[in-house]
Amino acid sequence: MAKRPADEVVDGNQAYLKRQKITQATKQTPTEEIRSARQLRQILAFDQDALRLKHAIHTFKAFLDNFANHENDKALQAAILKEYLESQKPSDENDKDAVFLNDLMQTWSFASQSNDESLLSAVPAVLALLLRTISGSLDLSEYGLRLGRTLLQKRQGELMSRGLTANKVKGFLISPVLRMLRETCLFDGGVLARQIFQKRDFTLKALARNLSLRYEGDGVEDLKKPSVRTNALRFLLAMIKFLPTESKRELLNQRDITSAITRDIRDDPPFMVRDTLETLKLHILLDEGLPRDAKTKIVNATSLGRIALLSRYNQLEEDLTLEARTVDTIAHDFLTLACTSPDMGVLLRQSGFYPRGVDPDDAQDLEVEGPSINLGLDSVEWMEKFTGKVPVRNTILSEFIQNLRPWSNKKQGELLISILKCAPELIADYFFGKKDFSFDPKLTTTWIGYSAFIYSSLNLPIPKFFGYQERYAKLPPPPAIILESVLPQPLGQKVMTRCFTQPHNTLITFFAARILCVALQKFQDILRMYHEAAKDSASQLWVQAAERLTEDFCSRCPPIKDVILAFRRMNSDDLMQKEAIAKLLVLYYEVAPQIALDAKFGVSAALADSLQALEDTSLNDESRALRSLEVEHLFEFAHFSPGMRWFNRTQDASVTPFMGMLKLTAEAPVILPLLKIRDVLYSIVAENQIFQSQTLVSALETFIVRLRAMNGSCASSALYSFLDDCISRCAAKPIKYLFALDELSVEISAQKQHPTISLLTLAMVEQWPYLVKSTDDMVLQEIARFLAEWIGASIKIKEDKHILKTLIQSFTAALPETSSARKTITEARKLVDDIDIPEPNVTTSELEDDARPRISLDAEHAVLLATMRTDSLALDEDYRSLVKWMTKEVDEVIEDGHTKALIRLLSSEHLSVRKEALTNISKFATKLKASSFEEKEQLWLLLSEITETAKKTIDQGPLPTYISAFAANAIVVLKDPLHILYAKMNKFLSKGPTWQVDKLPMMHKILDEKPTLDDTHHVEVDWLLNYMLAGLRTEADMAVYRRQLVFEKLLSLYNSRYLRANLRDGVLRIVLRASNISGGSTTLITRFSTMTWLHAQAALGGGLPIEVVVKQIMESCDPDRVSRWKRGLKLAVET
Repeated sequence: MAKRPADEVVDGNQAYLKRQKITQATKQTPTEEIRSARQLRQILAFDQDALRLKHAIHTFKAFLDNFANHENDKALQAAILKEYLESQKPSDENDKDAVFLNDLMQTWSFASQSNDESLLSAVPAVLALLLRTISGSLDLSEYGLRLGRTLLQKRQGELMSRGLTANKVKGFLISPVLRMLRETCLFDGGVLARQIFQKRDFTLKALARNLSLRYEGDGVEDLKKPSVRTNALRFLLAMIKFLPTESKRELLNQRDITSAITRDIRDDPPFMVRDTLETLKLHILLDEGLPRDAKTKIVNATSLGRIALLSRYNQLEEDLTLEARTVDTIAHDFLTLACTSPDMGVLLRQSGFYPRGVDPDDAQDLEVEGPSINLGLDSVEWMEKFTGKVPVRNTILSEFIQNLRPWSNKKQGELLISILKCAPELIADYFFGKKDFSFDPKLTTTWIGYSAFIYSSLNLPIPKFFGYQERYAKLPPPPAIILESVLPQPLGQKVMTRCFTQPHNTLITFFAARILCVALQKFQDILRMYHEAAKDSASQLWVQAAERLTEDFCSRCPPIKDVILAFRRMNSDDLMQKEAIAKLLVLYYEVAPQIALDAKFGVSAALADSLQALEDTSLNDESRALRSLEVEHLFEFAHFSPGMRWFNRTQDASVTPFMGMLKLTAEAPVILPLLKIRDVLYSIVAENQIFQSQTLVSALETFIVRLRAMNGSCASSALYSFLDDCISRCAAKPIKYLFALDELSVEISAQKQHPTISLLTLAMVEQWPYLVKSTDDMVLQEIARFLAEWIGASIKIKEDKHILKTLIQSFTAALPETSSARKTITEARKLVDDIDIPEPNVTTSELEDDARPRISLDAEHAVLLATMRTDSLALDEDYRSLVKWMTKEVDEVIEDGHTKALIRLLSSEHLSVRKEALTNISKFATKLKASSFEEKEQLWLLLSEITETAKKTIDQGPLPTYISAFAANAIVVLKDPLHILYAKMNKFLSKGPTWQVDKLPMMHKILDEKPTLDDTHHVEVDWLLNYMLAGLRTEADMAVYRRQLVFEKLLSLYNSRYLRANLRDGVLRIVLRASNISGGSTTLITRFSTMTWLHAQAALGGGLPIEVVVKQIMESCDPDRVSRWKRGLKLAVET
């Protein structure tokens, strides 16, 4: 076009004005009102006039829209539509290629040929609306099928393909075709769904791409104006819903399509997310006919991770009712169902703590015959293999859970805990994958969230039989996997120690204490299961595994000294923190005594402070309950200390610790039973003979019930003071009251030789006159009421009523005849029928009653016997140490136990092993001498002396086991200058270069001499018993123990009133070990009269452990030799 001439420009400004583009505006003709089928047919008749065709489509759409208007006459409209559809039938109905609604199809084809996009969009849109309208009327269903089949013909398929593959910016062309396909699929309950899938070359064209064309506008997507992705997704979900199983399986194999379902799910509108998850749940997860491989195309690690992101879904939802669940809740429920139900395709059957590819019953290689060396657990190739990665069966879940963030999202934390509960094999796998996650104590939301998650994970139950079928396997699970379920790698010793050394962050210390308490309790249960498995199995592999597991567990626990410092650092107002740490200290002693004995904790002062704080009347119920629990834990802790003075009152305390326990138990509410304190009370009462234990109903429980009845009394303080004095006197000199009881029995000519009566009652009678002289009448009356109820309850629980009658007379004799207290005590016998007593002690009644089945008793004996047998007679020979120590540093050789293992090998039955061990010990001693190890001089001296001692004997035979056991246990003492036995051990080593192999080293130093420090005698004795137990394995060892009078000393030690219960068990274990050696039981009977001693202990209430030892000795002794010894003893007595 030529430029305009200059002369045409009138105004100069016109030169800068561009010529405007002139377009002819097209006015849309208003739609016509359809009054008959003929009119509709005429309007929709095909014509090549595009404007008229558009007008016809718009008119038809308006006609169909009227069906949704409830005010219109639907019957008339339906009749018009039916007549029109009837007129559109093809002439030859048997022709499969015949076209229904030919005019509309021609219009669609014309729009494609003329590239008229508006018409090309309008035709499939009105067809979709027509199908939806027909679906609402049963009379029109025939025409819907005809229309559906017509749409699936090749010609219409090509038109659909063009619409589906249009440029992605032309959503107005793509969406109508997708809506039309969805309506076709939904028609008549999905009758055409399979045919649509069969024509997938057209119908599923570019579906994966269209699923990625999401809404790009601002705000939330409108349901009435859906995006291309929403339309595509609704079509795909309809296909999933109505396709038969085989076709659905084939559809799910379309990887690009199935992956696109969840790719952008976090950006979908709420209504679409709900529909998607509900469809996937009902028609894929819960479809029993769909195989697992098809389900995993949808519920794989990638898609599960995308759905998990919905836990942070933040799109606003309109019209959300109270009953409707939020998107994050629906997603959480979907993931929980998919990941925790075995039939959903994700969760596979697994073997708990046994990794994939391991056969724990394959123990053929461990069956050693002849002179071969038994390597024990070291012969199991896979036992120490899984320390960094675990092969699992649930690979999908393994990958999925690594991407969860339980520390920042509560629902993801709950989901992860549910998965780990259903698939315990994933616990170790998960924590191995989180090695780089720092648990360094910082009071952040991440640290607190991760702490809460770890606490929940430790609370997960242990799989029955560790996950192996219906019994324990022959081989234990790998210790590394067990350890991750108890104390995971992020909770290393250094990290946990820092948690307890935070001076100002009591919350961090509280979290760490709770976590460790759960870990110790769980580890205690695991050890119990190990002992059960060892009892069921003839092999000692489970016992060896338990020992190794204990060593590994203790290496991750923080030292107890840091826990004690944390407890002392707490303020008196930190109730929850102090209760948690007090409980942790008790668990240290119960589960890991080897750690607990490393430091000393004076519990008396803390106990006195806590008891005094408990008397504060301003405490609310919650604070008082926490205080009570703290005091209960401290009493438990004190029970482990042999130096605890239970009947000595401290300067600031109003009562003794024992009376404090009784008072706390009596005043505790019913919802706080304090069962652990009752166990401590029973133990102390049994040791000091304060209450009798012969009746079915416990005298101690009866006494507590009577104290509880006095709560709130004005005389409670005076009563507790009086009882405290009586109990202290009774515990200090029980023999005095036993003699008094004997004299009383003689006076009343009692038929029973040993009448049943509590010695405390005798002490009350003795101190009663002094109380009468120093107490006013009102208080005396209340105390007399308590005494009357106590005596009446004693009669009711079957104590000797003749003795009690005499004691009543003694009480009343100290009172004036006109005293009301005298009358109250006199009526004690009348209270028997009305007074309340506790329920009978089930255990006591079973022991007294012969009706208990013998099978149950034998089972108890077997369990206790397995518990007392901590290891086998066979020497635990670790042949790996002959090689492993060479590649390690000096401190690693000592800390990892390789030095102990080398020393134990000196007692091996194989000469070659003994010589090799001796050579290696000499080499290591030289290496140690040249190192910078702090305690190298003392350890070098120990190794040199054991080397010189062994040189004289190993050629003729093994080094005595007690010598190697002593040297191995001495390493623990010498590497720690703060150890209680450090001074005594150095004195022993300085005596000479060799040891006497026919004596037990340091036995007399520990048993006959005073301890190095006060209140540490139990630590020294515990160390001695451990090495004496480890050193008694052969007949030669038994002979030396006999000549050195070891058993006389041990039985005498057992009778010490201050000996701890666990040390008594240690003595019984040594006796039990001796009975397992050939000829050992016979020697115990004939040389030491052990059976007589055991019967005496049983009569004094020794309990089930004594019975077990008696039974074991009788079963393993030589009956002929014992019978001859008895006859000879009888003859000697007669002469």
